[in-house]
Amino acid sequence: MQQNNLLILRIMATSARIQQPRPMSYYWNVVKDMNDGQKLELITLLAESVKPHEKDAPPMKRYTMAEINAMLDEAEADFAAGKGIPHEEVMREWA
Repeated sequence: MQQNNLLILRIMATSARIQQPRPMSYYWNVVKDMNDGQKLELITLLAESVKPHEKDAPPMKRYTMAEINAMLDEAEADFAAGKGIPHEEVMREWA
């Protein structure tokens, strides 16, 4: 049973197209029956599936603490001036 679950996940991970996304609970039900070795293999497969995308991303800029503090000060000043959007409002818009 566990080998079949891993085979199903491997096929799904390498499939070029997925007809309809499944809820995360479906994948959890498949994964929870796996042993630790199978879970580690699955993690390796998933990590390797996203590596090509990492190469396409530009390197992140390194900021000094002075730059970070300046950005925080600017953001706090904007929020105090009423330019910010409260977290609750953002979450309502996303829902």
